[in-house]
Amino acid sequence: MDIAGYYTSLQAHRHSLLEQCIADSETFSQHVASHSFLREVDVILKVVNGSERSIFLQAAREFQYSLEAVLCGSYRHAFLSLRLTLELFTAATYFSAHQMKLNLWMMGGDDLRWSTLNDPDKGVYSHNFTKAFNPDLGSYRSQYMNLATKVYHECSEYVHGNPSTHENTSEEVIYDRSKAQQFHDKVATIRICILFQFFVRYLGEMNKDHLKTVEFMAIDDFGHVPEIRQLFGENTK
Repeated sequence: MDIAGYYTSLQAHRHSLLEQCIADSETFSQHVASHSFLREVDVILKVVNGSERSIFLQAAREFQYSLEAVLCGSYRHAFLSLRLTLELFTAATYFSAHQMKLNLWMMGGDDLRWSTLNDPDKGVYSHNFTKAFNPDLGSYRSQYMNLATKVYHECSEYVHGNPSTHENTSEEVIYDRSKAQQFHDKVATIRICILFQFFVRYLGEMNKDHLKTVEFMAIDDFGHVPEIRQLFGENTK
């Protein structure tokens, strides 16, 4: 077998899948919307200056991997990377309040566990976490914890190889519009959960310049929340 030729043909096939995805205007418009989250991450990075910032960068890189994978028809890998994206963003928020645990994790002395990050009593959606950093948003925490829990488990089905996640068993990878759209639906859910975590954790520490920087994200996605409207209304005075 010509191994080099095999991988060259594989690359050409991946390119054809990319072209099919772009030609599907409805699905590709979802991809564009998902990709725009990277612009919002850039905004987050302008505000976050602590040692957890490096984890936000790792999460953004992993999200980029997931976007590339879904374009090339590697749907299982896209969902795997998407789950890790959620874990890393949540870990960054969690570790911002737990410097010792961050240091141990960075040293390889501790593992990253979703059950810890999303713990109802001690995680980023817990009563104590919201009370410590943004009690005004505490009444909304359960809503986003439930969303994050659900989407994490949905992505985990691809990690565990559940039957419904298996792609066509033929050797050739094909464009799957349904799986691509499922991926982008999950991106939308993960994005809103990450933004909620971010605002809970960091809004109370932002100066006026930082508030102005994040205002478009806050109003676009949380403008229905009276506490958010009030905060940014006061910031413009």
